[in-house]
Amino acid sequence: MESILKNYFGYSSFRRYQKEVIEKILDKRDSLVVMATGSGKSLCYQVPPLISGKTGIVVSPLISLMQDQVMALKQRGIKAEFLGSAQTDQSVQRKAESGHFNILYMTPEKACLIPNSFWSNLLNVGICLFAVDEAHCISEWGHDFRVEYKQLDKLRGILANVPFIALTATATEKVRNDIINSLKMKDPYVSIGSFDRQNLYYGVKSFNRGQSSVDELVKEIAKYVAIAGSTIIYCTTIKDVEQIFKSLQEVGIKAGIYHGQMGSKARAESHRLFITDELHVMVATIAFGMGIDKPDIRQVIHYGCPKSLECYYQESGRCGRDGVPSICWLYYTRSDFAKADFYTAESQTANQRKAVVESLMAAQRYCLLTTCRRKFLLQHFGENFTADKCGNCDNCIRSKKERDMSKEAFLLLACVRSCRGRWGLNMPVDILRGSRAKKVLDAQLDRLPLHGLGKDYSANWWKALGYQLISSGYLTETVSDVYKFISVSPQGEQFLSSATPDYQPPLILSVTSEMMDDEENKSVGDVGEIKSMAILENKGFSEMEAKLYYMLLEERMKLAKHIRTAPYAICGDQTIKRIALTRPSTKARLANIDGVNQHLVMKHGDHFLRVIQHLSQELKLSLDGGASIQTAVTRKVYPVPCHPRKLTPAKSEAWKMWQEDGLSIEKIANFPARSVPIKEQTVLEYLLEAAHEGLAMDWTRLCHEVGLTHEMFSDIQSAILKVGSKEKLKPIKNELPEDISYSHIKICLTMQNIGISPEAIPSSCHEKQNANELLTKASEGKTVASQNENEGKSASVPSTEYQGADLFIVHDEDLVSNKRKRVIEPAEGISTTLKATESSVLDWLMNFKEGVTLSDIVEHFNGSDEKSIIDLIGSLEAEFLIYKKNNVYKLM
Repeated sequence: MESILKNYFGYSSFRRYQKEVIEKILDKRDSLVVMATGSGKSLCYQVPPLISGKTGIVVSPLISLMQDQVMALKQRGIKAEFLGSAQTDQSVQRKAESGHFNILYMTPEKACLIPNSFWSNLLNVGICLFAVDEAHCISEWGHDFRVEYKQLDKLRGILANVPFIALTATATEKVRNDIINSLKMKDPYVSIGSFDRQNLYYGVKSFNRGQSSVDELVKEIAKYVAIAGSTIIYCTTIKDVEQIFKSLQEVGIKAGIYHGQMGSKARAESHRLFITDELHVMVATIAFGMGIDKPDIRQVIHYGCPKSLECYYQESGRCGRDGVPSICWLYYTRSDFAKADFYTAESQTANQRKAVVESLMAAQRYCLLTTCRRKFLLQHFGENFTADKCGNCDNCIRSKKERDMSKEAFLLLACVRSCRGRWGLNMPVDILRGSRAKKVLDAQLDRLPLHGLGKDYSANWWKALGYQLISSGYLTETVSDVYKFISVSPQGEQFLSSATPDYQPPLILSVTSEMMDDEENKSVGDVGEIKSMAILENKGFSEMEAKLYYMLLEERMKLAKHIRTAPYAICGDQTIKRIALTRPSTKARLANIDGVNQHLVMKHGDHFLRVIQHLSQELKLSLDGGASIQTAVTRKVYPVPCHPRKLTPAKSEAWKMWQEDGLSIEKIANFPARSVPIKEQTVLEYLLEAAHEGLAMDWTRLCHEVGLTHEMFSDIQSAILKVGSKEKLKPIKNELPEDISYSHIKICLTMQNIGISPEAIPSSCHEKQNANELLTKASEGKTVASQNENEGKSASVPSTEYQGADLFIVHDEDLVSNKRKRVIEPAEGISTTLKATESSVLDWLMNFKEGVTLSDIVEHFNGSDEKSIIDLIGSLEAEFLIYKKNNVYKLM
């Protein structure tokens, strides 16, 4: 599986959940996969066909999305095609039913209407899975219900022994159950990943519709486009799309337009120009949402409140799919919340209408929220987020004005109770404002003693307070058909029972933008806050490396145009960063970079190497540099000025002493100015907490100081995967060698949590030990090894001549404890010299399933000099006969 992953997709390890799902699919088990956009769902159905050699069928709702995915797969050397109304090649269906393709995409309509003979012929050749992408479309409780998806269960009888796989990024528990029942899944394996997209910043702004706010928005986007990066602007109406598109064009921004009234050819061309980076901004209605598979979108703006949080999460999830920090803004007006009738127009049942209204209510609460937006989103999808603040949304990093609103809350709660739960929020607001509208008079609510007591505040002020009370649990909003009703909750009743007209218990709430006086209310000048966004594109780059990075992006663009594909389909931005930092000089070294697949090396490797060499010489950069760890960090993005982190003074001081003053952990723990020394473990935990808070950290230095090596890191990762939990450290520790401490495990977990690459960790393939100690042990003829005496096993390694203090590590997979062994074998009776040739090296490597280090090869083939061996190894790597992982060479 790992070699397939590297050869076709360029990655050395799977992300969380992926491997387990793939294994279940290969075991022919139905599976439901719920993972955030950008977390690697598609890999779950793309890898099994390559392993099994059978065709994988993928049902996808939009032709443009299928075309994007097929294009990207072809650039990886994978045989992929699609069947649908836009397919002009008549031979595709014939080739497909003969098993020609690894992966075949089709629309749900095509899947249901294609003749049974097609399925029979393909079954004879082999079908390894039937995947339903965007599976939330199956459910009437979902945010994008499609009738044709409901008919897919008819294929179960035809594809009896084929596992059905449903995949979606947005599914509540009700939707998940509906998907399982609709597809008639049998004992499905359900994998639910985290919905937390940590690299995304979430922000919400209210605005006034009109040309002035559009002009301000365009002005801010113009500043952002100069930094580079693609932007999508989602609009709720075609009128908004055309207005913003026109304004972008007038200031010279390369923008595209996409909506339902355009012809299919015009939409397809707009889509093509955007994914090939010939357009920087796409202004679209929500129809564009599921039809884009572009990983390097840096900003998604919703110009108008979406109809549901599922829609919003799906569309905003198109942002930053490559893991790079990116921004999601949502702009709303009060009129957006009055569109229930419009959204329910096509609903055929009361359940569908109720689901639509409840979804719009949830989106409205998100817009008016005064607490953490990430926490609200995650809880909506059933995921627990224990922290009160995420530190990466507008509500968490913006200073807020708060005051005691107990008196106003008392008035509103009392008025809602007087309405007896028969009205929505508008009625009690009208009563407090002293309205004499017909509905107030007809219900004789103008006679209430509360009538007119809230005239000092605007209707929007009272509504903003009402939604804060809903969020805080004092009010409850319910739906019947398309109508909303509001009532006092038990918590609200408790507040009222403890209050009188003259006294109310304190209730501190945020003063939102809508609660300001009209003259202080938000103006169009506030639409932005994008202007101070600082995406950390160049973090860890020198000035020349940054120039090389942008030059390589240009070269990738030229190559993409030449071969008529999208730049990201060749390789992603993160991969270009790694190339800019390492500047490989050979195909083998290029292939070792994470994100570089076999197809790229074979097809474009020579071109890339020539470009890298030329540009590096031009910028006076050496080849084969080491990647800086700082570029591997997934950092948070702050579109507003970043406030100081909330570390205690002791923790902050420890971090400064270590990071800025260069003191060791031991010296910090025993610093003379301390009244009492502290434990070194405490200092380390202070540093890790600082890293969690986003402060800079020299990870290479830290790993070196505590003795955490690359091999140890790999062992810890394996133990975590085996144990299947990061909650408790002891089960992880029990799976590891004794020389790996709890501190090592904590560092590993911290690095994983905040996105640090293992490239930062020093390799220990040749761990330097105390030379005198080793010489003494060698002279005594002892093997320096950690052996499991109970099992009575020893590690088997190639016979090598002992030369000084270098040790190499051997992993014996048969040992139950998987303990690390260090082996030295003294030279005894070596009477032959072995020359390294292609065949001799490959034959010798067949004996070592766990692989060998370069020093093993050099010492074994003692008839060849080291340089010639290195050249030979490089050649074998370039031909993909062997590969290198964790500094160990293995056969492909």
